[in-house]
Amino acid sequence: MSDEADRESDAASETVLLGVIEIVEAKRLRNALADTGVQLELISNPETCKSGGGCVATVEVYARTQDVERFKTFLEAERARIMVGLGPNAIHSNEVFDDEKEKAVCPACGTEFSTKATECPDCGLGFGTPDSDSANCT
Repeated sequence: MSDEADRESDAASETVLLGVIEIVEAKRLRNALADTGVQLELISNPETCKSGGGCVATVEVYARTQDVERFKTFLEAERARIMVGLGPNAIHSNEVFDDEKEKAVCPACGTEFSTKATECPDCGLGFGTPDSDSANCT
């Protein structure tokens, strides 16, 4: 084997610490990424383990240097999938809470609810009116 091949082999075997996470999540990530060719190594380290007192054990997660970008891409895609639909909804942003009407539509999530409520029953957005003391500050 040539020196160049040895250097390439050494570079391929170098690993990078990605973080310390709960073992269940680490195993889930390792299994999800196995089909993509990204190999994660899970190492239990007593110095970084946060187990005890009913706490879930954690592990250090390592990846090969050449797999780090693919790992980041995987996490970004997972984050995007989870966050779909959680942003502001422009359709409902013009809704106004009018306590003189019987029903209102939440401008944050679009849930219709009684104006007798002081917050949206779905997302918790508050619709209380300022009390007289704070409204009359001088």
